[in-house]
Amino acid sequence: MSLKEVPSDHDFFDPAYVKQWTDSIIRYRPERQQLFKVFAAEAARIKKASLSVFELGCGPGFLAEALLQNCQSARYTLIDFSPQMLELSRSRLARFKDRTVFIQLDFKKDDWTVAVPAGFDLVVSLQAVHELRHASRIPKLYEQLYSLLVPGGSILICDHVNSSSPSGHRAAHFMTVEEHLATFKDVGFIKPREICPAADLSLMAAEKP
Repeated sequence: MSLKEVPSDHDFFDPAYVKQWTDSIIRYRPERQQLFKVFAAEAARIKKASLSVFELGCGPGFLAEALLQNCQSARYTLIDFSPQMLELSRSRLARFKDRTVFIQLDFKKDDWTVAVPAGFDLVVSLQAVHELRHASRIPKLYEQLYSLLVPGGSILICDHVNSSSPSGHRAAHFMTVEEHLATFKDVGFIKPREICPAADLSLMAAEKP
């Protein structure tokens, strides 16, 4: 039986739509500004002179910009399934071109990690995990992200989360914070925790032993 995906109301392959989304996201998601600061603060806690960072679903590069400006990263790898989003990221991050690598990949594909060299100190993602379009796919994704990290590496995931009694499409689309943290633990991560709730988003963290 095939999985019935939760449909998306976004078209991230339409250049006009991508520009409109990028121009408006901070206005209708003002909490993202605070989340950028928290991501940077958490990354700064990692006691390593120069970080290797991987971002899942980079969009137009807002999070990458915040981290590259505030953290010592030697290599920052960004993936997104949308070529239009990647082009916006390249433009936004042009001043960091010696530290950035851009890869067009769809992380819904089973073998997407083949194109990504492992060995990252930090994996980050903001509002991308739900693009799997079904919560049942999240455990496998977290396994894949675990495999990309070095021992002692960290993961910072921020995404939409459910209340304890979700209704409608949310029940199949998102997880609760508790379900995310339990999945981290099941995959092998340690110290799973919620860092920062923000509206219907939550920034969550864990570490690879």
